Amino acid sequence: MKPQEQKRKAPAFQFYADDFLAGTSDMSAEEVGGYIRLLCHQWTKGGIPNDEERAGRMAGLMGSPSIRYVLAKFSPCEDGLLRNARLEQVRQEQADYKAKQAISGKAGAEKRWSKCQNDGDPNGVAIATPMATPMAKRWPEDSSPSPSPSPKDYSLKYKEDMGQRPRSRFVPPTREELDLEAAKIGLPSIEVDKFVNYYGANGWRVGKSPMKSWTHALAGWFARFRERSTTTQPNDPIARRNALLGDDIAAHSAEATRRSQEIDRAHDLRYEQTGKTPFDP
Repeated sequence: MKPQEQKRKAPAFQFYADDFLAGTSDMSAEEVGGYIRLLCHQWTKGGIPNDEERAGRMAGLMGSPSIRYVLAKFSPCEDGLLRNARLEQVRQEQADYKAKQAISGKAGAEKRWSKCQNDGDPNGVAIATPMATPMAKRWPEDSSPSPSPSPKDYSLKYKEDMGQRPRSRFVPPTREELDLEAAKIGLPSIEVDKFVNYYGANGWRVGKSPMKSWTHALAGWFARFRERSTTTQPNDPIARRNALLGDDIAAHSAEATRRSQEIDRAHDLRYEQTGKTPFDP
């Protein structure tokens, strides 16, 4: 076996939470679970078989129609296997990063050792400069699961090397942006007001952490609004409409209903006294 083949594959890959949530927003919990399992199989085995029954067994979706929707996330390749294009992109980025760090480490080592090759001291001298950062933080060749590189500065260095900018500071949305997004998902304007008042009052924070994506927060607000609407709506159609539209519009609707009832009673009284309907001269 060649030395290159003896090296273990990287045990983990970068997981981009926002991208994953956006890409699986229309999938059920069962489909998401199967999707993650197939991604893991692709990472460790290099691909998944182009066979619905075998892929369904690997995804834990045997006999489920969900496997067809999950397999739509994978494309056939020349070797006959199915692969997710985004995961292969992450694999290539990781390999490029490892190669770049290896070159940097080798160059740093050669620079240090060249300083004391002919110094004449049999005991040598201490290294004058600290070990180069790329050498100290390079990805291990055998990539064993433990220890895993997790320092904060390593993550920042990785993003810089891959051409990624650090996450920008959260900027609260404008009312026009909120109204446009609310129109897309069907959220009433009065609920947008409540959304702005709630998050604006606590500095646009989710719990104790700063908000990262207001579109996801608005989608969660809409989901809770729909849940309240379906579980607490009264049986009366008018009352149900009022519950959906809000307190102000409900008050106007109640006033209009009261006035209509008064007019009806006046017409009934006229008919009882004169025998004439509202349509008689």
